[in-house]
Amino acid sequence: MTTRSVRTRSLVREPEITPSILASIPECLRDALKEAINTRGRGRKSVLISSNSLTNRFIFSRWGIRPSQRRRYKNLFASVRKQSRVVFQHFLLRGRVEWTEDSERHVFGVYKFDEIRGNLILGFVAMTPESEWTLSKR
Repeated sequence: MTTRSVRTRSLVREPEITPSILASIPECLRDALKEAINTRGRGRKSVLISSNSLTNRFIFSRWGIRPSQRRRYKNLFASVRKQSRVVFQHFLLRGRVEWTEDSERHVFGVYKFDEIRGNLILGFVAMTPESEWTLSKR
């Protein structure tokens, strides 16, 4: 008697991606920069963040899906990765990221560190009110 096990693949429903969800990616970037402000060591002038790491962070914080599950949620990761690159290109063209929180103004200069196979890596430099005048107003 031959018993053949049939391997069935469970169908996993990917979370729905709406424009309003994708619009919250810059908030995730701001959270990463706030975290960098709080943990910044002495002598550390800039923070490097890649578009892929922002994607992983966003998806994990939003849906609890880990980067190791990329194959299972291929379309989700691809869509968010594409939007993260668009967000990064926007801030790179502006040359700055700024927001006000609790009457405190945060300003970061932005520069391109590297780009490897579509993964855009940006450097963010915290600017003080005294040095802000050196930042271009693109």
